[in-house]
Amino acid sequence: MTGRAQFIPALTKPNTYFAFYSEWKDKEGFWIRFFAILVASGLLHALSFFAAFPSFKTISFVEAAKLSGAELELLRYIIALVGGAWGLIIPFLVINSGVLFLYVFFRDIGFKALFYVMTTVYLLFILGLLFELPIQFVTGAEEVVQPLGFGFAGVLFFEHGFWQEFLNSINIFTIWGSVVMYFAFRQLSFKEKNYCLVVTIGFFVVFILLSSLYAALASGQLI
Repeated sequence: MTGRAQFIPALTKPNTYFAFYSEWKDKEGFWIRFFAILVASGLLHALSFFAAFPSFKTISFVEAAKLSGAELELLRYIIALVGGAWGLIIPFLVINSGVLFLYVFFRDIGFKALFYVMTTVYLLFILGLLFELPIQFVTGAEEVVQPLGFGFAGVLFFEHGFWQEFLNSINIFTIWGSVVMYFAFRQLSFKEKNYCLVVTIGFFVVFILLSSLYAALASGQLI
């Protein structure tokens, strides 16, 4: 039986969608949609780096170079291209690392199905970046608060560092992603629902902790 790979039904009706997923031997259109996700990721990261250029200009070696206006504009486009390239690479890193982590707990689902689930969840990461872009263009900051989450609480109640990033990572997209992942596991795995719930929560806790730790270290604001 052949089914069509559709990310919107997978995101909006995961319990129903993934109930039929295991019956499909082939998923038509998956790689075309995956390629579209790569393009969207590359484009949004390029725009993100372009918008954040004012913060890049304050880096010491850039200021020391004393570039002209035209040279700075050229540098801005070069940085945007680097961001676009990074945007093409990061989906493979995030999706495959997530799949390897989950495969330890869900060998019965299989690598291919887990790859599909992680790709669906990664699409929510792209949507989150899309909502952050307007703020980046206004502020010119490299890192901004996710408007649909608890990031503002982090800024209000913590001066800097790990906890700001931790709260910023708890937003509608991570919650949505956890719901999608849980229902996908419920339908695709023979494991009990409590097992699926614990692994789903554990996965996102680990993801949030690691991303918060990295962001805090990168900004020099761990504590």
